[in-house]
Amino acid sequence: MRNHPLLNTALLALALLPAAQAQQNINLTAGPTDYTTWSLFGSATAQNFTPGNGFTYSVLNLTSPGAGDQSGAGFAPTGLALDFNQAFRFDFNWYIPVVLNPGLRGDGMTLTLTDAPGLGNGGSGLGYEGQSANSVAFAIDTFHFDGEPVSPSVQILSGGSITPIAAVETGLGDSIRDPDFQWFGSLSFTPSGLGDNTGQLTGNINHLNLGSFSVQAGVDFNALNLVGQTVYFGFTASNGLATDGHATSWGAPVPEPQTYALMLAGLAALGLLAQRRRG
Repeated sequence: MRNHPLLNTALLALALLPAAQAQQNINLTAGPTDYTTWSLFGSATAQNFTPGNGFTYSVLNLTSPGAGDQSGAGFAPTGLALDFNQAFRFDFNWYIPVVLNPGLRGDGMTLTLTDAPGLGNGGSGLGYEGQSANSVAFAIDTFHFDGEPVSPSVQILSGGSITPIAAVETGLGDSIRDPDFQWFGSLSFTPSGLGDNTGQLTGNINHLNLGSFSVQAGVDFNALNLVGQTVYFGFTASNGLATDGHATSWGAPVPEPQTYALMLAGLAALGLLAQRRRG
């Protein structure tokens, strides 16, 4: 389905607005988020579409449902200057697209903060293993081997390793694949208050019907060599022998054409006002 040129222009203009928000808080659920502007790796794809139901969507598919041995990643094109002595938070939607007779569940996805966007190992590596050592991730792991936390579990990872520094088993089983409702996820940081770039990371997933599950871990951002670095945020995923898809998306009601015109006219007026002030 082809996007309307005016819709693309509006999305592009809106996509610039989050830069004006405090860099410590990124809300990908509130948007506007245009995943087609992100840096994509491996099997990841992104699209904007308006299916005629009154909404427009931007979707980042890290792995596509129906085929195994996929791994993908998508990272925002602009990095952040995070202050690790201040609280920060990332909010996002995520879901596992439904396939007919899905079979084996796996492997999972992460929200990753790193100094070097890219794609790590597939399978149980979740697209995170082998990432930059200067990184930390919140993982939603949906497959386990003996001796590992029973899946589905939520985990905190660091240093490009998939050995969790903290993990909580959810007991959800295959119900984590919900065909009707997306999950809400967040990664938040509470600093120690000592000015030492350390604190508590909390990863959370929340579902309308299935409940809320959280994992916490102490993190030293000095040891991760992220203090003073440009930090990139994004998602990674892989499905190994399974055929699960992994996706994140943003959607909003479609404004009427006259609303687009007013919005674009307002942006033009702001530009004219800025020019006059410079003059």
